[in-house]
Amino acid sequence: MTLNELKQKLKGLIREYFGGAELSWGKVRGVSPNVPQVVLNMGAVTRHYQPVTRQVSGVLINSYPSKTTLQVDLYTRGAETNSEPNVTAAYENTAVNDLAEFLNFINSAYVDDWCEIHDVSILCRQVNDLTELINDTSWGYRAMVELEIGFTQNAVGHTGIMFEGGLSYDDNGAPETPQPPFAQTPSGGRTAELAKLSTGWFEQVEGPEFERQEER
Repeated sequence: MTLNELKQKLKGLIREYFGGAELSWGKVRGVSPNVPQVVLNMGAVTRHYQPVTRQVSGVLINSYPSKTTLQVDLYTRGAETNSEPNVTAAYENTAVNDLAEFLNFINSAYVDDWCEIHDVSILCRQVNDLTELINDTSWGYRAMVELEIGFTQNAVGHTGIMFEGGLSYDDNGAPETPQPPFAQTPSGGRTAELAKLSTGWFEQVEGPEFERQEER
């Protein structure tokens, strides 16, 4: 799984819970919505130096167990505590409680099943109240929680630039395509020339012939 694929899957999972909030990735310019806002930020990615290596019908796959953090920030006006006519409404800080309720969802059996399907692990950390850091008058309260995410990055092919998701498999689990596809990165990485490189394999080894000498 690539980092971009992981981000898409996590955003889809979190969107299932925060159906009444605006969900977006951080560090992207946009207009502040009128509904509660949930902002996601991915942290640094670490992975094992040595991969778990296997071959599937001659295709080399190096799997790297990896970890990252997902920061979930909730911006909200809170809960209205006074709705009497001609009285200025007051709002209670519910940001920490709302994120704690979100963690109940993340720790549920439903998300456990989701993690098993997508080969992802999620570990919840402490919820922090960051209301004092808000500098936007659109919001009254803010809370943050970090999720530790475990996943596996795969490097496919001799040059490691193919992607396993492009392989189609037959009923026996073997790839139907002899060579997995590749796609150039938005930054210009990967080339067709590298994609064509392979080590090949031997069907028969011919060694020097040695004459057998009889013992005297």
